[in-house]
Amino acid sequence: MTLPPGHLSTSAVATAAGLSESWAWKARDQGVLTEPHFEDSVVALRVFAFVSQIVWPGTRRPRSARQDLMLWQSSAVEAARQAVSDAKTTQDTILWVLEDSVHLVTTPGERAAFDLEQLGGRTAIRIPIGVWIAELPDAIGALKSRRRRPSGRSAA
Repeated sequence: MTLPPGHLSTSAVATAAGLSESWAWKARDQGVLTEPHFEDSVVALRVFAFVSQIVWPGTRRPRSARQDLMLWQSSAVEAARQAVSDAKTTQDTILWVLEDSVHLVTTPGERAAFDLEQLGGRTAIRIPIGVWIAELPDAIGALKSRRRRPSGRSAA
């Protein structure tokens, strides 16, 4: 199956994100990845894999229970997806994830204001989303150079 230009397979999204395909299937099952896949799917998958593993202090989460996305996790994934096409996104853009909100900050002034106004002793996770987005062209380019396995059996 060949994909139209710019579209990525689920496997390619996982590879470009540096994750196993099982993460892509989990993301698909949670509604994070829907076809067709584009560059923003790679960043969304990376953020999904990251935030789906966060357990905030004082929160109990049984390992055996199905882990549906919480609102803050969905918000983090969508903020990351939107940052890919946002003209204000730079390599310095950071996605701050808090238990009840997410924030994209880029400039040093924004980072300082965020720290003073929002953090104040709260637990927060800093995701270098700008760096991840800057890495996209190389990650997508590396997909094109990968060798495909032959589709038929080899003659022995």
